[in-house]
Amino acid sequence: MASIRKLTDGRAKPWQVRITRKGQTLPPNYFRTKTEAKGFAAKVEADFDRWSKVLGGELRKHTLADLIDRYMQVHDGKDHNLSSRLGWWRDRYGDVTLAEFTADTAREALASLEMERVGRGSHPAGENSKPRSGSTINRYKSALSACFKAGLDRGWYGLKDNPFAGVRQRKEGSSRFGRCLEDDERARLLEACDQSSTWPDLGLFVRLALATGARRGELLKLEWRDVDLKGGSILLRATKNGDDRRVPLLGDARLLLEARAKVRKLDDMRVFPGGSAGEEANVEYAWRKAKESAQVETLRIHDLRHSCGSYLARAGASAFQIAAILGHRSGPGLTARYVHLVAEDSRGLMESALAGVLGGRAAE
Repeated sequence: MASIRKLTDGRAKPWQVRITRKGQTLPPNYFRTKTEAKGFAAKVEADFDRWSKVLGGELRKHTLADLIDRYMQVHDGKDHNLSSRLGWWRDRYGDVTLAEFTADTAREALASLEMERVGRGSHPAGENSKPRSGSTINRYKSALSACFKAGLDRGWYGLKDNPFAGVRQRKEGSSRFGRCLEDDERARLLEACDQSSTWPDLGLFVRLALATGARRGELLKLEWRDVDLKGGSILLRATKNGDDRRVPLLGDARLLLEARAKVRKLDDMRVFPGGSAGEEANVEYAWRKAKESAQVETLRIHDLRHSCGSYLARAGASAFQIAAILGHRSGPGLTARYVHLVAEDSRGLMESALAGVLGGRAAE
């Protein structure tokens, strides 16, 4: 038997539903309207056994932190930002029980994300800091939504709903797909990167990104064992889509790597030992300072990858060739072996497309 009544204490959800059956009384639930309350009562009474387990059981015993921790134990994706995004949810809502974390809670949390001002690189947030963009908020939303989806699929804690299912995406700006460096911007940027005192490897890093279309994380994890200076290529391992890929190494970038190999650290196998995940703030700070000096403040590191793809497209590369070089998935017929061959066979095309693009200082 369901008891529905309206409370008069001024709460946002005044309609209370109490359900008692077979001597068992479920914890009360609250709704904004009488229609919502009646709908919930009818749903519970239609399948009382299932809902009594949900409302009175594990969802009230376990917290959002439990769900996030369990998800991270089984997650095998390549998104290096996932842990920090889920860390935000855990810090602020980790103590909330799964029964209490509703769509309204999700909306309130996203609104809070939208209002927060965040720092950049190693600099904390200040009065001049900007709030998160719509695309960033969507990534935070997707991160926690993935936890709930995994819980539903695996039957964790009696989860029956994903609170983000009905929450709309934030509008993303027109720069979502990035932009391409113009010739004058590129020359200024490379000069500024070469003069970086924060991270001396920034010039080499940017040229490799432009020459190979590699992602930031792929380059920061690059090891000398995967650099073939004689054959002129680099092997990118454990990429975002899970496949290794070999990319031709072009003129100036190749010369700079040859020079760097002669003075590299013997106790660190990475090409960019100062660009480790633990020193990500250093990379961000150096990049931001170089952008300011070159007057290309709106450029992202990921736009170097877009620029490489744009240069290839201008030179007449097919979508298939660009996908192979940049490591995009192009359907089930594009096997890892075939992608590797296409990328290697595109060396001449890349030389033609990127001739003069890398500019810069000669190998010392």
